[in-house]
Amino acid sequence: MNWPLIAIRNILRDGTRVISTLLIIATGLTALLLGSGFMLSTYDSLQEMGMRTEGHLIIIDDNPAPLRGGSHQQLTLDNWQAIQTSLWNDERVLRVLPRAHFEGLIVNSNNSAVFFASGVDPQEEFRVHGPFLRTTDVLDPWIDPSKNQDVVLGVQLARTLNAVTGDLLTLKIMGSDGEVNQIAVRLAGTYQNGTPEIDDHTLMVSLTTAARLLGTNNISQLSIYLNQSQNAPALQAELQKSLNNVSVQSWQQRSELYHKVKSLYDRIFGVMGLIILVVVFLAITNTVSLATYQRREEIATLSALGTRPVRIYTNFILEAFLIGITATILGMLFAYTASHAINLSELMMPPPPGKTEGYPIFIYISWPHYLLISLVLITVVIGASLLATYNTTKINIATALA
Repeated sequence: MNWPLIAIRNILRDGTRVISTLLIIATGLTALLLGSGFMLSTYDSLQEMGMRTEGHLIIIDDNPAPLRGGSHQQLTLDNWQAIQTSLWNDERVLRVLPRAHFEGLIVNSNNSAVFFASGVDPQEEFRVHGPFLRTTDVLDPWIDPSKNQDVVLGVQLARTLNAVTGDLLTLKIMGSDGEVNQIAVRLAGTYQNGTPEIDDHTLMVSLTTAARLLGTNNISQLSIYLNQSQNAPALQAELQKSLNNVSVQSWQQRSELYHKVKSLYDRIFGVMGLIILVVVFLAITNTVSLATYQRREEIATLSALGTRPVRIYTNFILEAFLIGITATILGMLFAYTASHAINLSELMMPPPPGKTEGYPIFIYISWPHYLLISLVLITVVIGASLLATYNTTKINIATALA
């Protein structure tokens, strides 16, 4: 007996209810695939931002001590030039950028504000940030040795100071001897990334300017950018073993935002996925249960003719499996079409907490991911059919045929 053909005929003769079940399952799968595709794209964006901001690996002093009283920043990495030179010879390394963090007061005429500064390499710094740091009026490089030392400000900090490109500003810090150190700088432009803490209070100067102001060539960290991110764990282990009195950290260890957002999204999409799977479970349970009830005379006849209970039991599971396969194919087509439509429409998400700007919605299309979620959904469908047909083999033949 051709049981697959019988299963297909049974599905087709109960068309209305099967179609509604197919649409429920396909819609649920579409929602799962769109949600997970958005989640994956968000994770990748956060990873990219973390790696571009901090570097794949970061070298800091293992036992930092404050350079001057009251400063929350550390400038204790003093042997960084030798480390940087050795890293340039490693084919896995793309860039090695020193950064010196400090704080102080910036003055423009009658306006002043507290700043958190980074001394950076002006030749390379903006090249690594990519789309996560937008600049205005900033050249590359933005230091002209023939003129005053340049500074670039967070866009909101520039507005607070009422400063425009070309203005002369004064940076002041408190020295370790209690004296105020200051230096004149020229505003070369502004930058922004949509985070108020950065746009409102930060600035960048060259390492040379930072050294003149701070009175030291020490830096806070050495950021390592790699050609391939998968090389990071191996290089981290090598550096930690070969270098003394330093700590080699990965970007994941320093990116608090990534872990918080990932944890939040995991919970949100986990709950959403669970709800959808429950809806699919109930839909297929309802379909198979009704089919079993309406075909009780058929089941009794087959039993009377000697058909083994397990064969009858398997037939209903086969029907549910065919419905699940058809629904998942339909759901994947829906999700694929909707993902392309959303990606082309350039829809924007509202600003997340801690940000002032939204970001475009992008949905990843990953066929391995599609197949994995579809497999989970088909498993749920089969489980629901098992539950719904549990009492099928216990039917009373005489009662059913009466």
